[in-house]
Amino acid sequence: MSSSTNEVSGGNGLYRGIERGSHLAYIFTSSSEKQSALFQLCEAVVSSRNSFLLYLAGKQGVKGIRLSLKDTGFDVASYERVRQMKIVDSDEWFLRQDRQKWSFKDMSELREQLTNVIKEATAAGFYFVTVISETDSLVRKGFYDRYQEFDASLGRSLSGIDAAFLCAFDKRELEAAGITNESEDLTKTHSRLV
Repeated sequence: MSSSTNEVSGGNGLYRGIERGSHLAYIFTSSSEKQSALFQLCEAVVSSRNSFLLYLAGKQGVKGIRLSLKDTGFDVASYERVRQMKIVDSDEWFLRQDRQKWSFKDMSELREQLTNVIKEATAAGFYFVTVISETDSLVRKGFYDRYQEFDASLGRSLSGIDAAFLCAFDKRELEAAGITNESEDLTKTHSRLV
């Protein structure tokens, strides 16, 4: 497989360094900053035509991300029709609710979910999956430590699977949760901060 099939190519934006097996962290300080960077990444991923895009929407929700992408001219529906993109609520992806109480899913269940998306993507002709994971809702609900466990587990296994992962952290949510050394924490579980 050539390098062009293993990476999202072109330009010098946030997507530089997104390739099969990469595990990156991105810290943003405003919704407009997040949307500018992550939506450019979405465009780069689908334009590369070699990667499936899985967007795990945080507190803005699936509908909010869909509408915001549409406002920038990004045609979500056309990429969904050709099975190159899916937007999923991050709470639905990472959490389960039992009797009014939220709990973080087991690592094995999360790996299985990711494996299923990878199978779906490769069946549609894509070489790997690019996952954008917004964490703001999870941090707000008190799951930062569990997400860090997920990140550590992912970091140990990501090089062996057909996926790239970008975890997006809202600095305001981290500070509200009492996390002041986020850069140090995130460099322990990610290959690079972008």
